[in-house]
Amino acid sequence: MSGTYTLYGRKGCGSAIVAAALKLTRLPYHYQEVDDQTDCPEYERLLALNPLGQVPVLRLPDGTVMTETAAILVLLHLRWPLAGLIPSSEGGHLPVFLRWIMVINAQIYPSFTYGDQPEKWLPGVDNPKVLTDTTDGLRKKLWLQIEAAADANGPWFFGATFCALDIYIAVMHHWRPGPVWFAEYAPRLEAIAKNVARHPRLETLFREQFS
Repeated sequence: MSGTYTLYGRKGCGSAIVAAALKLTRLPYHYQEVDDQTDCPEYERLLALNPLGQVPVLRLPDGTVMTETAAILVLLHLRWPLAGLIPSSEGGHLPVFLRWIMVINAQIYPSFTYGDQPEKWLPGVDNPKVLTDTTDGLRKKLWLQIEAAADANGPWFFGATFCALDIYIAVMHHWRPGPVWFAEYAPRLEAIAKNVARHPRLETLFREQFS
């Protein structure tokens, strides 16, 4: 579809995943940084687009608003399949891709929702940080499962085949438990993250997002 896409995001957040996917397509887009202060006009505009107040939000050229990173990536793949965001049905990678992309979106990603603001979900509890500790521990276990599934020789999760799973890993390895933990306990994923950050079409983006 012709026209310009608008991506609303915050530096270092999940919107970096969508920004990287857009960079790999030929789809023109404009990026708009959204202030995370809840009392600013930008946040009010974000709420009008997504009542959850979360990024990424992608406005399509026809004005349609999309949220949810995985859903956005599926749409981008359908509109520009040459970017290789989702593996083809040949070769056996697609079922594995779908499994782990859903683990990331349905289990790892939400753990930050609860762990980042434990007092919101455990009001009146003396030590709400226990929720942060618990979700952090679960996240490590899940990343170790993904580490075991990654190709041992790289450079990507599926060896020679690049896909959006590599982008997720590259962005999210900057979040808790962080690059130091990944380097020690999940070296395959750490190597993938470094390879993505050196990708000629993504290097500048990752430097801007995580420097």
